[in-house]
Amino acid sequence: MRFPGLRSVIPTPLGTVIIEPGAVEDAGAVGALQRAILEEERWFIMESDEFDGSEERLGGFLRRLVESTNSLFLVARHQGVVGVLYVRGEGLRRLQHVGRLELYVAKAYRGKGVGNGLIEAAVRWASHSDILEKLSLVVFSDNEAAIALYQKHGFVEEGRRTGEYLFGDGSYRDDVLMARRV
Repeated sequence: MRFPGLRSVIPTPLGTVIIEPGAVEDAGAVGALQRAILEEERWFIMESDEFDGSEERLGGFLRRLVESTNSLFLVARHQGVVGVLYVRGEGLRRLQHVGRLELYVAKAYRGKGVGNGLIEAAVRWASHSDILEKLSLVVFSDNEAAIALYQKHGFVEEGRRTGEYLFGDGSYRDDVLMARRV
């Protein structure tokens, strides 16, 4: 679904960040950002050595998002891609009304309004959709900053998977399922 209100400008201490729809040609920059965040070994289930961020594979994924009527691909730009948001709409009829949200923000830009701007744009887009009724996401239970950001935008906890993920140091982390109606 095309929606004209997706482009926005976010002033940050690091400079002006532009939020806008992404393009398949962003695959290389998106892959580099995702790899950098995965290398922190903190925020996502996938470990960095499990990531296939090839431009070909990522380009195909982005193409499907861009061509889908119930999916969204946004980027935040400041001297390159510094943030990415995906809403992946499902293809099965019984799930088409749900969009799965994923958010990636470069470390230097966290806490500076970039994630907030990406989520605002996604919620605005979803609220104009004739298909989507719900946005959902998963987040580690100890990612308090992300949970607070999602709650600010109306996401509520719908469930928790206790001890869902086992880390290399032997510790477990819970997965929090969050969603909001649009």
